[in-house]
Amino acid sequence: MDWARVLFGDVDALSAWQHDEPVDGLADVAFWGAAAPEAAATFAAPELGEPGEDGIRWWAALPVSEAMDRARALSRWKDETGRRMAVDFRPHSHHWQIMREVRASHVEAGSVELGGAQVLCAMTTWGDGFFPVIADLHSSGDLLAVRVRFSPTR
Repeated sequence: MDWARVLFGDVDALSAWQHDEPVDGLADVAFWGAAAPEAAATFAAPELGEPGEDGIRWWAALPVSEAMDRARALSRWKDETGRRMAVDFRPHSHHWQIMREVRASHVEAGSVELGGAQVLCAMTTWGDGFFPVIADLHSSGDLLAVRVRFSPTR
């Protein structure tokens, strides 16, 4: 468990996971907070308009170097002026793909195809840690269910 996220997937499929590197060479820059409307006007950034992203401004699907330049310029503007705002650099990685679904989901879960298999991500309220995972098997040995026991460490 990391960053209150749990990921379920085939171990071979997970070996293809690209957490930070974009799979298509593109990235987004998103920002929000008290100074976001002023920043949007200053930097000509539209509202995101995606489910689960209310009030978020952004630039979408930019080449990584251009997205990095915009994120740096926005962060510099924020820091130099003391304005309150969050800036998020989002490379089009597998993590970005799955989090896009998670943010849009009312149950905070999403999936992505990876290495020929579906990988599921779900948010929890437990935060980081190690939790027991139990596999329920059929008498034939086939997997029936996977259970995670979320409980406080003692």
